[in-house]
Amino acid sequence: MCTNPDRPWVTWDGDFDYSYAGIVKRLGKYKKDIDKCDSLYLTGGEPTIHPRFLDILEQVKKNFPKKDFGIFTNGRMFAYEDFAKKTLKAHPDIEIDISLCGPNEKIHDKITQVKGSFEQAKKGIKNLFKYKENSQKIHIRFVVTKLTYKYADQTLKMIEKEFPEIDQVIIIFWEVEGQAIKNIKKVGINYKKVKPYIEKTYPLLKNFKEVRFYHFPLCTISEKFWPYVWRTLPKNETKFIQACQKCKVKDYCLGIPEGYLENMGDNGFEAIRKDVKIKKSEDWYKPIKKLLDDK
Repeated sequence: MCTNPDRPWVTWDGDFDYSYAGIVKRLGKYKKDIDKCDSLYLTGGEPTIHPRFLDILEQVKKNFPKKDFGIFTNGRMFAYEDFAKKTLKAHPDIEIDISLCGPNEKIHDKITQVKGSFEQAKKGIKNLFKYKENSQKIHIRFVVTKLTYKYADQTLKMIEKEFPEIDQVIIIFWEVEGQAIKNIKKVGINYKKVKPYIEKTYPLLKNFKEVRFYHFPLCTISEKFWPYVWRTLPKNETKFIQACQKCKVKDYCLGIPEGYLENMGDNGFEAIRKDVKIKKSEDWYKPIKKLLDDK
């Protein structure tokens, strides 16, 4: 289901050198460009298995001391307590986003194709909470695919039970690119089929510090969810189709991801024609602060 291709990721300059020296060189080469960005994330593949991962963290801290910094990871390496401690010590404001694919070992391990990965990821999260500072944030990501969509509410219940202190839960509609396209028959699902299962999660959202929904056009999700919906893709990666032109909340919407339109079609999208009173946020990424009712 990964959005990355199944060969080494092509970096900005087309260099496939992922040695420590090669990564440090690119950090320096593109320092001015990175400085213009909101944040810097390490992703992969699995970044934590790089043999000099901790040294790379030190380089990030040295070169970008004030930059928001995070890691996208499966969380398994943090099951090793010493590794978890060293990672947290490497950056005072680190954000660690860990993917969980379902509410239990059977579902999660079937998707990761690694037996024991669910328990190892959970242990990793617990180790991170054991040693983290208040300035460091731990997030859990759940990607909605054909393999997982029926378990969204169960997964939230598991997270609440196991990790009530979690800083953020992110529910992500699958992004149609990379290996997700290669495996589209296994993971592909449309917004219409997902919607009733997302609906089941609503009573649980209040139990977390923060919940975000990524990659959801507003017409694909009930309006009560809109204050949780984030615009998560660049404008050049989304489109508004003809049906969107008369939508009254178009200015607050992500649009439709191009990859979805190209591979799944444009059925199921419709203009919101009713008047919805909205308190606008000043944050472009989170356009709707809250809904205002008539009362």
